[in-house]
Amino acid sequence: MSKLLHYPPNPAEIPVTLTQPTRGYTTQVIKVIAGLFVFFLVYLLLMLGTLALAGTFIWGGISLIHTMKGLGVYSFFFYFIAAIIILWGGLLLFFLVKFIFTPYKDEAHYRVQIHEEEHPRLFAFIRRLTKDMQTSMPKKVYINPEVNAAVFYNSSFLSMFWPVRKNLEIGLGLVNTVHLSEFKMVIAHELGHFSQRSTKLGSYVYAIHKSIYKMLYQRHSGGSKLLERWADIAHTINIYNVIPHVTLLLMQFIQTVLGMLYQQIHRLYMGLSREMEFHADAVSVAVAGSQPAVNSIRRLALSNHCYAYCSKHLSEAAERDSCFENIYSAQTALLHYISNHHRLRIVEGLPEISDEYLARTISSRVQYKDQWASHPSDAEREARILAANVQVEIDTTSPWVLFNDASELQESITQNLYAERFPGKPPAKKLESASGFIKDISLLHTRYRFPEIFAGFYKNRPFRDIKGITEGIPFKGETKDLYNITITTKIKRFFQNKIDHALLVAIADKHIDTRHFEFDNRKYERSAARTLAISLEKEIEEQSAWLQQYEKDLYQYHLYMAEQKSRETAQTFRGLYNNVLLHQRKTREMESQATMVIRQVQVLYNMEDQRLHALLDQLKAVKKEEKVLKPLLENMLEIADIPAELDNTFVEDTRRFLETNYTYLQENAIHQEEIVRLYRLTHRAVSNYTDVTELRKKDYLEFTASLLARN
Repeated sequence: MSKLLHYPPNPAEIPVTLTQPTRGYTTQVIKVIAGLFVFFLVYLLLMLGTLALAGTFIWGGISLIHTMKGLGVYSFFFYFIAAIIILWGGLLLFFLVKFIFTPYKDEAHYRVQIHEEEHPRLFAFIRRLTKDMQTSMPKKVYINPEVNAAVFYNSSFLSMFWPVRKNLEIGLGLVNTVHLSEFKMVIAHELGHFSQRSTKLGSYVYAIHKSIYKMLYQRHSGGSKLLERWADIAHTINIYNVIPHVTLLLMQFIQTVLGMLYQQIHRLYMGLSREMEFHADAVSVAVAGSQPAVNSIRRLALSNHCYAYCSKHLSEAAERDSCFENIYSAQTALLHYISNHHRLRIVEGLPEISDEYLARTISSRVQYKDQWASHPSDAEREARILAANVQVEIDTTSPWVLFNDASELQESITQNLYAERFPGKPPAKKLESASGFIKDISLLHTRYRFPEIFAGFYKNRPFRDIKGITEGIPFKGETKDLYNITITTKIKRFFQNKIDHALLVAIADKHIDTRHFEFDNRKYERSAARTLAISLEKEIEEQSAWLQQYEKDLYQYHLYMAEQKSRETAQTFRGLYNNVLLHQRKTREMESQATMVIRQVQVLYNMEDQRLHALLDQLKAVKKEEKVLKPLLENMLEIADIPAELDNTFVEDTRRFLETNYTYLQENAIHQEEIVRLYRLTHRAVSNYTDVTELRKKDYLEFTASLLARN
């Protein structure tokens, strides 16, 4: 029976020019090649100069030996000097060769190689895809736990001149959040960087660029480490340690000069990289169709967010000797939970990010081409993919069908992830199910969720301190319009305008390296950014004045409703609002002081001088900030009602800290345990104050919602 049980159909028709290199692609290739030519010219001159210097030393040493023959007792001295000179030349030659030819191994955590006998359907799928794309089969196939896919290879200097077979890496977090047609598109995109004969030149430039980067910044040979250790050990200046110091400085000089040239090439290459991404998209669309490409691009950010949240939870669970039974079941469950919250349609187990949903989001009015970005924006990619309009029958099967014993593999990778993240830690005593994980998240959201009637109006921003309001007045309008979508959209636009204003200022000040940009879909030169920023600032001021007045009107209207019920209700209303303001103010004070404490602790741990008098001086600075922190903690215990479910030991730990006089010194060294307690308690205080403030907001809003419900 054929191994290829699942392979989505190819498009019936594709545009003839779809996979042909664009003019922009060709232009960028020419620019980068010109830059590389200059780089290699300078590179060659530096290498020849160093080689000549090494040869001169060796020749000079040998010549000195021949010249000084027959000097009797003085011969030994000159022979010794000659040997040192020859050694120096030999070292230069040795490290020059090491600098050029030391291979760089592209290593990554959690990467596991898989073989065809383990997953024959996956390899049959890849083999068929490479055949359709007219490219070669990857040398090796790897999996990792994350939401990604990549093609990589182990490069050296020689790989700039001889082709190297690529390896394919597949993230299981990606497999878990795409349909089979989308999976085909993603893998085709990665293979597409190297598949087309017409773009071989661009692929070659890519390989050279990557090799140069690794040679300059990621390679650290054993010989170089030995040289650095020799230089570090030699603290006094004499004939022995001048050699490693000067040799090291020479190698660093070569690296610095080449690095400066590389930065210029890198900027040119980023333009080529963006064109290569567009081309890889075109190649993948030719075999997978336009819609699967759009679906996968739109869902990727959500998939990444869910996996990152699960990964963070894994660290928190490890502190309780707990671990996910299956991190991918948890990722899927979280994906569904968020989709339901945002009312996204689920299609064959995965959310669909529709045009209607995207239309409800507030986007930036400022668009520019980032000269240093390696990838085009999702919007740019999607526009080109949709313009290609390649129709195809979509296969919504899960890509897990390509893996043997998918559930067992998922659980195995989860346990491996736990073991690698926490080396030396024994296997988790408890396994957490996806349903239990979502139940905890749901309880957490319920705890902080504001009543839906407010439609996100108060979300992620502080309450305003409204002064001078002694009695309520009627709202000018109908109650149902208090928090309608027009109001909430206007607020979102206000905050986005603040971000856009900062972007315009950054463009005007050349902090963002771009000559052109778009504002409200109109193209502008950089010189116009300042004028637009001033205009937008006036708009922001008007919006801010509107929001301030609107919040005042809301407060007065809600107060009026409370007064209509009773004087006691109005007093309760005022008290709840003022309690929010109090907690906000106290939270800011705690955040400010926590920053000071943490800063001094960081200075303590970053000190190079660890002598006792230096430690004592810095510990005095820590102690000074602790004295300011303690009254804030005392006040926090008095006014902040911290539920046990938030932090069940915080009150007890804080009281113990307040009653203890830490010296932060033990046997003339830092008392690690006391410093760690201070550091952690400071973080917990800020986190708990923030959470309690949100609960006080919820108290006020639930009370206000009850007033609105009776109206």
